Amino acid sequence: MTVQYDAQDSIAILTIDRPPVNAIDVNVRKGLCDGVRKASADSAVRAIFICAAGRTFLSGADLSEFDTPIADPGYYETLALIEACEKPVVVALHGTALGGGLETALACHYRCAVPDARMGFPEITLGIVPGAGGTQRLPRLVGAAKTLDFMLSGAPFGAEEALALGVIDKIVPTPREGGLAYAKDLVAQGAKPRRTGDRAVDAGGFDEAGIAALFKKHERGLKGRSTQHAILAAIRASAESSFAEGLKREDELSRASLLTRESQALRHIFFAERDVAKIPGLPPTKALPIERAAVVGAGTMGGGIAMSFANSGVPVTLIEVSQDALDRGMKTIRANYDETVKRGRLTESERDARLALIGGALDANGAKDADVAVEAVFENMALKKSILASLDKAMKPSAIIASNTSTLSLKELASATKRPDKVVGLHFFSPAHIMRLLEIVRYEATTPETLVTALDVARKLRKTGVVSGDAFGFIGNKMMQDGYFREAEQMLLEGAPPEQIDRVMEAFGFAMGPNRVNDMAGVDVGTLVRQELATRETRPDPYFVVSDALTPLGRLGQKTGKGVYRYEPGDRTAHPDPEVTALIERLAAERQIKRGPISDAEIEERCILPLINTGADLLANGIAYRAADIDVVWTSGYGFPRHLGGPMFYGDTLGLKNVLARVEAYHAKHGHYWTPSPLLIELAKAGKTFADYDKGRS
Repeated sequence: MTVQYDAQDSIAILTIDRPPVNAIDVNVRKGLCDGVRKASADSAVRAIFICAAGRTFLSGADLSEFDTPIADPGYYETLALIEACEKPVVVALHGTALGGGLETALACHYRCAVPDARMGFPEITLGIVPGAGGTQRLPRLVGAAKTLDFMLSGAPFGAEEALALGVIDKIVPTPREGGLAYAKDLVAQGAKPRRTGDRAVDAGGFDEAGIAALFKKHERGLKGRSTQHAILAAIRASAESSFAEGLKREDELSRASLLTRESQALRHIFFAERDVAKIPGLPPTKALPIERAAVVGAGTMGGGIAMSFANSGVPVTLIEVSQDALDRGMKTIRANYDETVKRGRLTESERDARLALIGGALDANGAKDADVAVEAVFENMALKKSILASLDKAMKPSAIIASNTSTLSLKELASATKRPDKVVGLHFFSPAHIMRLLEIVRYEATTPETLVTALDVARKLRKTGVVSGDAFGFIGNKMMQDGYFREAEQMLLEGAPPEQIDRVMEAFGFAMGPNRVNDMAGVDVGTLVRQELATRETRPDPYFVVSDALTPLGRLGQKTGKGVYRYEPGDRTAHPDPEVTALIERLAAERQIKRGPISDAEIEERCILPLINTGADLLANGIAYRAADIDVVWTSGYGFPRHLGGPMFYGDTLGLKNVLARVEAYHAKHGHYWTPSPLLIELAKAGKTFADYDKGRS
């Protein structure tokens, strides 16, 4: 049974048991209703105690129910029955009580939690207004302003804060035994039902100025979003209406939020991030154990990768060619950890423990005991092949060798070893110890065991691992180099100022526009990539002629104070530079490109449509398994706004017939780089979507 009924010393015990995370579905709701009714009818029962089995309390709603009508009993009916019970209802929280889980607890009369319990309302991260009374009950415990703060944040809070605010009444050592003891104490004290809905709402700070301040506080995480306004309307109803009227208003707003493109996009990404590890056609395979790691290269990327392993409790050896280089790398790692301690996100003892996991070595023999080694030097095929060859000689036969390459052929890299089946791409994103995305690159010799182990490394490092085939740039950089960034450079030649392009794309939802990103990453980094590419593939001119003209001038971006923009010492503010304008004008004249104004709408369209078109080619060529995988890459690693669902989901919302028509129009005007993808043509003409393509792959 999903909810087990038991009794002990006049206490009816309802234990929720729906592995793995006790998500609330119709069976949980029905079990709670049946249990409350049974206990209410039993004269021997003096109180009801609700707890959960497993590692957590109710983790939230079962999101799979959101696309269909909620089966009876619904949330409101279930929680109304609990709250109206004539016998005290006590609940004990452990693990997480999120969304509907916390709303269930708020409907109970008395609440306790273990010390490390976490609770909150993450619904805004899915574009949803809490829809089980949370916007009405929480204000009656903590006030309307604090409720708005919690719900705009979406971040969970701990038991100590919950106790201080009155969300819970007691902290107990264990959920079942401690919670049951609390329930018995309440019965002994003659405690009566204490209904949250009967309380008044504290509206202090919930005025125009207070609300504006809270919106300002959370504006960075809510850029381009709309759900926050619906949440505000629901909380406002708690302060201005009766409890019953407030619940009705919340229900209207919550149902409406589920239908918005924003919510559909965010839920798409939520499920896509959980599906990326499901590889079509992969036989059941056990991952190799990863108990030790090695990283070659102690620069920014290598140091971040080493920190990723140490942060996950995996001992790692950092390998460099000289002691000075190794010392510099370790100094940077130490400074990064010190900064984290300074910000209160890590204790000094935790920092010291992680630093103790990072050792150093000056040759490949430092990797002899490692189960996986990652080379993390700059994008040079010859250099990377020499490193992989030395690792191949030094490491045990069972070990996996990984390259952090962002663009180079994995097949060619693997040819430098005698274990090509155990070579895989692990493309981390900078800063590697923070960024969630990990592109896992496979090619025809990659074995299921190697691929599954790479996915396990991603899981162990708490990364979102997305598998890509072996092609220039893989998924993310292919779309950026041959799509988004290339078209932005083309518009520079045609007359769009860099600051206009950046402003438009930042308004679209990117944190930084393409020219600012270019300067931040280093203009020369892209030039080096294209120099390597030119030894294997050709691209019609113009292809990044602006960036590749800036590099030999020493305009490498923020690190030299000049790139596409100029920068003042110690300041990352991007200032337009007339010297760059003159350079662009000369490059355009050499190519007989007519310059003129470009509208904001055209800039947005010409930056985004190539992502969709290039993504379709990646799908057609088998580089990406699913369109949703591409969306995860771009929302996790490249800053595509999550509330738009990623480029492929966004293409579906535009309508692929419309996308194809615009791509064809630009192809007629601009030629090669706008050649429509055959898959885009096929889907558009069939009236299908990328989501339909994914369904066909599953």
